[in-house]
Amino acid sequence: MAFTGFSTEALVGLPPELFSEVVPAITLPSELKVTLQIFYRLSRQRSTPRRLSWDDLLADRTLRRSLRAVSRLRPVEELLAEGLDAAVRRGTLIHLALPADGRIVNWYLVNTAANRAWAAEVGAAQVALAPAAEAPAERPPLIGLYEQNIGLVTPMLVEELREAEERYPAEWIEEAMREAVRANARSWRYIRKVLERWAAHGRQDAAYRADGPIDVAKYTSGAFGDLFRRGSDDSDL
Repeated sequence: MAFTGFSTEALVGLPPELFSEVVPAITLPSELKVTLQIFYRLSRQRSTPRRLSWDDLLADRTLRRSLRAVSRLRPVEELLAEGLDAAVRRGTLIHLALPADGRIVNWYLVNTAANRAWAAEVGAAQVALAPAAEAPAERPPLIGLYEQNIGLVTPMLVEELREAEERYPAEWIEEAMREAVRANARSWRYIRKVLERWAAHGRQDAAYRADGPIDVAKYTSGAFGDLFRRGSDDSDL
């Protein structure tokens, strides 16, 4: 159905750099939709600093509908994480993870000087207030590796990564991430499919390959080599 037009002559005030520098450089549909919706939502906030959480964005019905238009085959959560990660990497948004009510809340702010200063102050305060005996444990290496190479780790994805660590060898997961990077398919869904394929059919290397080629020399040499060679000769008769 065609759009029938706007209801008001008043235009939403947004930073000019959004349209002169950021939007022209975006090629990923999920990043474009997430970026525009966040700027719209934040422009209507009056609190300071203006910010949105992962939960806020995931519950945004307009944003969910917009992301479904990108792909109906991929979960909305995956598309949201992809768009947020791309916007943070570009420098459009600031991502800040803060503890609240016994859990970590992921906050997103527009990258302005005031917001950078606030994020630095709050982040430093959290570190300073944590007692030495209760200092937060380092993030699991797998999560850091994922964020460096694939994208943002959401709360839901943390659980899937932990399950994968219990199910597969660590080197399998790391190599599956590398394969995703080589294939330019940076998503957990792709990595999971790779791991499932290796579990079912074996990895394509000597250490883990379940259906590798038979080493003939292993059986035709040694103390019982004559028996195997004799059986082979008899089969040719």
